[in-house]
Amino acid sequence: MKKLSAVEQLVSATGFSGIAGEDIFFRRRPLYFMDISGESFRPTRFVCWLAWFWVRLVGVNEQKYKDAGWNSYAEKLQFKFFKFYLSSRLYRVIEDERLARISARNFKHFCENGKINQIELPPGRELTFKHSGTGGDIIYGLPAIKALSEGRPVKLFLNPPGRQIDEPFKPEPSHPFNLQMCQMLIPLLEHQPWLASVQIYNGEPVDYDLDVFRRIPNIKTGQHSIAHWYFWIFAVSADLSRPWLEVRPAPVSSQRIVLARSARCRNCNLDYAFLREFGGIDFVGTAAEFEEMKQVLPELRHAVCEDFLQLAQTIRSARFFIGNQSLPFAIAEAMKVPRILEVCPRLPDVIPTGADTGEAFFQPNFEKLVKSFWEKTRSGASF
Repeated sequence: MKKLSAVEQLVSATGFSGIAGEDIFFRRRPLYFMDISGESFRPTRFVCWLAWFWVRLVGVNEQKYKDAGWNSYAEKLQFKFFKFYLSSRLYRVIEDERLARISARNFKHFCENGKINQIELPPGRELTFKHSGTGGDIIYGLPAIKALSEGRPVKLFLNPPGRQIDEPFKPEPSHPFNLQMCQMLIPLLEHQPWLASVQIYNGEPVDYDLDVFRRIPNIKTGQHSIAHWYFWIFAVSADLSRPWLEVRPAPVSSQRIVLARSARCRNCNLDYAFLREFGGIDFVGTAAEFEEMKQVLPELRHAVCEDFLQLAQTIRSARFFIGNQSLPFAIAEAMKVPRILEVCPRLPDVIPTGADTGEAFFQPNFEKLVKSFWEKTRSGASF
């Protein structure tokens, strides 16, 4: 590997040779570049800092870069430098330092001004909570809400961004919780006897803002259990091995496997084709997700649900449930039905607790779990 000058490194690295834009955002690790002669090189620390200074000078940031699109700005110098900056070995260090500063500031502000655990209320007074989603986060937040209420009446406000889209079950990733999603979730939440009411948020003052964890970067890293994030902040705990959603089974129990696989949080190591040997599988999810899975499982049947209460009843009546880290699995986990989780290696922030569960990380284990669950429920008996 030959040694290049700083100018030669910048010229070669910003020429976009041998690297794809999407690789940058997913790898975020030191990459080799190709010089004009085709030899690889790793940029020096000085060149990395020079690229960082240029990025800050021209005001380019990652969100702007993503929104603008790779192809539209491929020939602009500031975006070439930004591509180089993202690929450099200092990017991760610089980003970690920036997030650490933000986290420290937010923690200090939270401790000084939050006073979350110093609320003194008269006995019997109704407690109010606010949550802005997503649906799964709300389900995992219910144990903390119930623990904080200590038997008092609870009013929960849902705060969607208000943007309507055509697909009600699973909105776009950039808008994962909209008004239509709230309307589908409200029947399930109102079905819980300890929740006095569930309403759309219109700026009312609340006792507990459950969105506070989103302002602390350390908690948003896809680590540990989502339900525990609320425990950390509000200094409460609950027994997550016991059900915290009360839902009656569907009037007619199908005793079919229920499957859900959203577009996000997938494990690319898992192949569902082996499920063809198991008869009777219902899919819950969007039409697009169903059509994608139907290419793998031609005999798959789409169980269309009008709202999430009906979704919960479908899962409650299943022989057992299989799903990735999504709202359907959150519901299955909250009801403690027999369930198998497709673990996402990139964001393992869902940890099943209690009995009658399994976690599929590798293909052999996935197949073993499904066969085990199938045998245990062959005669219709519970676990």
